[in-house]
Amino acid sequence: MRIASLLAGAVAALLFAASAPAQIAPRKIPANALRGTYAPATFPGAYIDGKLMQMAPGVRIVMPDNRTVPPAQVAPETPVRYELDAQGKIRMVWVLSPEEARKR
Repeated sequence: MRIASLLAGAVAALLFAASAPAQIAPRKIPANALRGTYAPATFPGAYIDGKLMQMAPGVRIVMPDNRTVPPAQVAPETPVRYELDAQGKIRMVWVLSPEEARKR
């Protein structure tokens, strides 16, 4: 009887946890990050506003839900904010959500 009660409690806790919305930490995109539209190119290249640019070693591309993805997983003409390194290569890309893209 006790095991059945514990099992029922565990199942209820799992169902409650699964139904709770995922908590996504707010993103901290630097104010000086540049805006543009991204399109993938042959690595290590990427198009920003139609201009072919080079990606820095270790470049990170962060989706709106804070997942990092490879460059080829970003759709063409995607609104982004990005940072360049000292050599002018793309070092960080934040893919913007529709709400973030509407903000200027």
